[in-house]
Amino acid sequence: MALVAISSAQSPSSIILKTGDPVITMGGFTSSDPAMTVAKLKQYLVEGKLRYVLLGGDNRGGNTAITDWIKKNLTVVKATEYGGSSTSSSTGSGQTLYRYNG
Repeated sequence: MALVAISSAQSPSSIILKTGDPVITMGGFTSSDPAMTVAKLKQYLVEGKLRYVLLGGDNRGGNTAITDWIKKNLTVVKATEYGGSSTSSSTGSGQTLYRYNG
């Protein structure tokens, strides 16, 4: 099971190093690779292979269908729920963490 799916391969290293858990990069190095589809993401979530998605503020070239689906169907996780110091939903770097509740 992957800990989280993120839009770009440029930022998972810190998550992997801190947790030792695998991370799914949905859009390759620059977020523009259409490797992930809405159907595939839904399958990972429903099968319990994935529970969280981290969307970056720099979603340049990202798959807007996936981004729109995530924002509509997943729940924003407040920063205080994962050790953040504010009640905001952003990680402080323009990223927002979403949780699947299915």
